[in-house]
Amino acid sequence: MLRDYLEQIKEADLVLVGIGRELQAKRLMDFKKEISNPHYQELIGQEGEDAAWMREIYERDYLLSLGEVDYFKDLEEALEGKNYFVVTSNDDGLLFHSRLDKGRITAPCGNGDFFQCSRPCDEQLYPAKPGLKDLIDYYEKNGSIEHLECPKCGERLIFNVRTEDTKHVYVEGAYLTSWANYTKWLQGTLNKKLFILELGEGFENPNLFRWPFEKIAFYNEKAVFVRVHKSLYQIGEGIKGKGTAIAMDSREFLLD
Repeated sequence: MLRDYLEQIKEADLVLVGIGRELQAKRLMDFKKEISNPHYQELIGQEGEDAAWMREIYERDYLLSLGEVDYFKDLEEALEGKNYFVVTSNDDGLLFHSRLDKGRITAPCGNGDFFQCSRPCDEQLYPAKPGLKDLIDYYEKNGSIEHLECPKCGERLIFNVRTEDTKHVYVEGAYLTSWANYTKWLQGTLNKKLFILELGEGFENPNLFRWPFEKIAFYNEKAVFVRVHKSLYQIGEGIKGKGTAIAMDSREFLLD
């Protein structure tokens, strides 16, 4: 449990946290219960790409409309007053509704704030909220599911998130500033007492922080590394002397 490491976090000079798929919104919340809108409810169980698209429209709109959430409360308390940075591979934006410092979070896979051209014809990003409202209003008035078109080339707009299907067209502009802040922060971790906590990251995108975290722990003699995952908890041979592998679902590690 997280409480077992509070003392080590307190004693560390810096704390680096990675948050992966075990802590994505669809695992922490039940959209069927959270979104009571009858139009969304009637989409549940419907098959086909259009129905899946429209369900995602409602879910993204709900996520963007959230106030502060308590899913990361224990982590927030553990990091209070610490010099930390959080990297997430999730694209739901849920972390940005926590009480964590938004300037200390980077989400390289996107967070649902923008649409982009599916081609893409350029690097332009379009705020998602107005488009979501238009799509929902149209569906609820007419009963038909529509898509947004790129105003420059006419191709469909898609969410500006990096998935297995979109990784070749993903427009990266939205997260580059926060990523630059992260890499600058990392430069100050060498030879410092660094506590690294990796939560729920599998092998969907190991180049993002799963493997880099191991490398950071290997080169920093003062680093402590903790990896939590229900099944993919194993750590590399090179850091076994300073690393701990915890076979536990990250939701239980954080929330219990």
